[in-house]
Amino acid sequence: MATIGIWNVIFVIFFLAAILATGIKIVTSTSWYKKNFAQRQYEWANLTRRVFDPLKRKLFSNLEQQLKSTEGDVLEIGIGPGSNFDYYPQGTSLIAVDSNPHVEESLKRNLEKAGRRIHLKKFVAASADDMSCNGEIGVEDNSVAAVVCTKLLCNLSDLETRKTIEEVKRVLMPGGRIYFLEHIAAKPWTFQYFLQHLVTKFHIWPSLFNGCCCNQNTLSDIQNGGFKWVQYEKIFANCSHEMFSAPNNTYSIIWRARVILYFVNIWLVGLAE
Repeated sequence: MATIGIWNVIFVIFFLAAILATGIKIVTSTSWYKKNFAQRQYEWANLTRRVFDPLKRKLFSNLEQQLKSTEGDVLEIGIGPGSNFDYYPQGTSLIAVDSNPHVEESLKRNLEKAGRRIHLKKFVAASADDMSCNGEIGVEDNSVAAVVCTKLLCNLSDLETRKTIEEVKRVLMPGGRIYFLEHIAAKPWTFQYFLQHLVTKFHIWPSLFNGCCCNQNTLSDIQNGGFKWVQYEKIFANCSHEMFSAPNNTYSIIWRARVILYFVNIWLVGLAE
């Protein structure tokens, strides 16, 4: 009888989790949610700017040289509000891709701040796993010198990630490179690793962060993606209190930011060709 009771509890838990997952998919597909999330992305990028600055400086340290040796556009997938613009060299010609069309407003705000340093050639409202837009005019084959992918792959399923990598290889011209910055799972069987899996499996984290999964094994996807070479580092983000210090940041805001980044403070920084 006790065994039956345990299985009933397990069934109820999984049943409720399935209902929650369905509800999340419905809510996150609405225009209201996408517009709200675009604004949250913009605010989060400003709040965490100092946290990610050293990681991005390392990531983009040779982007200018890459664009000189392989002349062409920069394609940023999952561009969001354009939080990488500070690291793009003078004269960058940019193709922006994001599945959420509502990011275009905040994207253009950041473009105005960048001035003439960056030229937006095209904004494509499309998923990174199909940048051809089902055969319509999207991003052409062998057309870009660099692909920038930051904080995107965590939102994709395994199949979508593989298809995105195939799309990246399709659009890169010979000698082109992908620059990636993605959070990854903690060391197996640590307390942080357990928490990452718990909040992901029960759809807590994905529901709060637009489908993001904080337990991804992104490195293996990139290494198995068919690139000639992959170069990377695993870096812990500095999430100390002073990294968020600003006049408009209250203690409550800083505390929430540090809690969130505890789950995703290990970052994969690298490039591949």
